[in-house]
Amino acid sequence: MNKLRSLQYPWKLYIWLTLLLLTLLDLAVLLDIRSGAGVRQYRFMLWNYFLAWIPAAAAIGLDVVFIGRQGAIRRILLAGIGLLWLFFYPNASYLLTDLLHVFRNYAFDPRQRFWGDIGFWHHLLPMLLAALIGLLIASAALYSVHRLVSRAYGQVVGTAFAVIVLLLSSFGVYMGRFIRWNSWDVVSDPLMLIQDMAALMSDPAWMRHLILFGGGMFVLQGGIYAVLYLFTKLNSGENHHER
Repeated sequence: MNKLRSLQYPWKLYIWLTLLLLTLLDLAVLLDIRSGAGVRQYRFMLWNYFLAWIPAAAAIGLDVVFIGRQGAIRRILLAGIGLLWLFFYPNASYLLTDLLHVFRNYAFDPRQRFWGDIGFWHHLLPMLLAALIGLLIASAALYSVHRLVSRAYGQVVGTAFAVIVLLLSSFGVYMGRFIRWNSWDVVSDPLMLIQDMAALMSDPAWMRHLILFGGGMFVLQGGIYAVLYLFTKLNSGENHHER
């Protein structure tokens, strides 16, 4: 139990449970939205939310293995779960890009003040919540693994690790949205990824697109993570001041 407390449990568990509750509530609203023909337009969010929660589950798994007994099995498990966490990590922030479906699914006339129609907000607000939940899942999952890396290798390495993950995540979100990569393609079809990368790197227009979008995603993810990370230091700072 003391080992779990050293990894900030049960507070981490409370965070995950809160995010899970918000996810279920948001899905209930999204699945209730139907087109004029009665089609549930946001059913795809079930799958996207599932993918977004994989890095959260992997982060919890890393915590459990980290406090286990030293040995080769522990190292193998940490490496395997860590790679799973890394490959699926961009799926959480990817939920932000699903906001575009609001403008695809909601029929509006751009010449009219469509934002006055409550139907538009009924589409936009739950999808905006999904985007925020995705960013919070990503930040919480990164914070959890960031602390493990810092404990094992020091603060400098931990910070460098967080920055690299955010850069890779921004790239992953881009490739997922525009090139339509999936996380499992790293294992199932690595040759395709290499070919796509070669085509991307050889096209200046695509590279500019990647840099502009990826840069924006990095600033967004990094800014949110930095603020939340600093919030975690408030309590320790207050306790130090009281002493």
